Amino acid sequence: MIRGVAGVVLCSREMSSGCSIVWFRRDLRVEDNPALSAGVRAGSVVAVFIWAPEEEGHYYPGRVSRWWLKQSLTHLDSSLRSLGTCLITKRSSDSVSSLLEVVKSTGATRVFFNHLYDPLSLVRDHRSKEVLTAQGIVVRSFNADLLYEPWEIHDPNGQPFTTFAAFWDRCLSMPYDPSAPLLPPKRIVS
Repeated sequence: MIRGVAGVVLCSREMSSGCSIVWFRRDLRVEDNPALSAGVRAGSVVAVFIWAPEEEGHYYPGRVSRWWLKQSLTHLDSSLRSLGTCLITKRSSDSVSSLLEVVKSTGATRVFFNHLYDPLSLVRDHRSKEVLTAQGIVVRSFNADLLYEPWEIHDPNGQPFTTFAAFWDRCLSMPYDPSAPLLPPKRIVS
């Protein structure tokens, strides 16, 4: 492993096949984090958070949100350090371009992240997958926040539910149970 400029950890040539980026967004935790678990299972991990508040449009984070984010990132970095790695943070106006820069500077071959469901994030995630896949990067995303994905729960006509009671009845009758919460990794290879 080679430490790059500004603390970016670079994967050596012989390790590059095992180097994965775990892209943290709103899921600032090591417990029950499927993207982090997948990264750890795949080999060495580069943990990245890209802050691009301009991409949030009229949802630009206010002062209290920014305070919460700073505290959460500090706690996440501490948790990651106790497991053997650190969190790389990057300020950007375009998270996809910044993610691609980190991929290129680390030599990573995989990117893992957890789903976000708001319209802006859905577009950004789709674009991320397209851009990274075109570069030969394996990209996988995971459900980390919901019992079932939104497209898995619908009424008999294939439409979204309009009442909670009908929605909940459908959840209870699903043919499979949601995944059990994941334990944090015991160790992360940086």
